[in-house]
Amino acid sequence: MRRLMEDRELAVAVLKGFIEDAPSQLGHLHSRLDESDAPGTRLQAHTLKGSAATVGAEALHAVALEMETAVTESRMDHCRNLLPHLNDEFERFKTTVERDGWV
Repeated sequence: MRRLMEDRELAVAVLKGFIEDAPSQLGHLHSRLDESDAPGTRLQAHTLKGSAATVGAEALHAVALEMETAVTESRMDHCRNLLPHLNDEFERFKTTVERDGWV
């Protein structure tokens, strides 16, 4: 809320946009991993990391950062292992946001 100058309406719009867009980002990330596309995987993890940070999804941000780092270190198998954690953290964040009445 501080980043958005306490504008709840704007916060709701940003959160709703993230909740709607993140499944697509996760799908693209999965596709990049299936294709063993390291640059694409890194870019998609980086994008998701930034989006998660913007909305305060700290655990999702942390896993995306770990994935981005793993790609940089040529550890694609580790990236594949992290994908379920990304999905879980997104679902956890989405459930919390919905439960707390933000979307």
